[in-house]
Amino acid sequence: MSRRLLLIHGVGCAGSVWTPMRRFLERAGWTCEAPTLFPEYRLAENPPDELNKLGLDDYITAMSEECRRIREETGEKPVVIGHSMGGLIAQSLVEMNMTSGGVFLTPAQPRDCHAVTPAVAITFLNIVLSQNRSKAHKVWKTGFKWGVLNCVPRARHDEIYATALYDSGKVYGNLADGIVIREERFQVPTLTIAASKDRATPAKAIRKMKDKYARAPVPGDFREYENHAHWILDEPGSEQVATDILDWLELKVGEPANA
Repeated sequence: MSRRLLLIHGVGCAGSVWTPMRRFLERAGWTCEAPTLFPEYRLAENPPDELNKLGLDDYITAMSEECRRIREETGEKPVVIGHSMGGLIAQSLVEMNMTSGGVFLTPAQPRDCHAVTPAVAITFLNIVLSQNRSKAHKVWKTGFKWGVLNCVPRARHDEIYATALYDSGKVYGNLADGIVIREERFQVPTLTIAASKDRATPAKAIRKMKDKYARAPVPGDFREYENHAHWILDEPGSEQVATDILDWLELKVGEPANA
């Protein structure tokens, strides 16, 4: 059975962050789409005022429309793989029954799974101190390197940070507040992935998701990687993570037609 993967990026990122993992998934026979949310507003510098009007609900709506479009084109609901904020969007899409499966990769958590840690505060310190939900923000460079790229070789840090984008204070506020996800509505397989060295979405919060989604009508699966951190989609050793995701997809969702 042919399958389509919808890859959803995190806060401050573009769809291009998926390029290494996307190549790996596509070599295995999966068709991937990795759109950038609102690229006309979410810029690396000088974002327009229109960005400040967007909230997490707008992002969820945009990706639900992508799911609907893919289903109309292929006759099938896509599998969604979301990283960080994209992982929370993916959870919402699974709850809405827009997908045929979901992978939540070092995801932002729903409201009942939050775990406040000093590491999260340091990573997003410039935004925490601002407390301004009416202006756009980009995570500060020191926090990004320390809290997001801590398992990425330092020689790559500047290159990766150069791609960081602004998001609205409203979105950052929505992520801090959390949204309600009703696991009793999950009707498809899901896989939640934590990273033990993650400073941005700490593993102890993701473990709460493990327990939450184990109670779903289709109980969710869980994996934790001891030697990875938040940038698990493109760290040394990420090929094994991608391989494990492929194995899970083939077991729980179905093999792609040309695999």
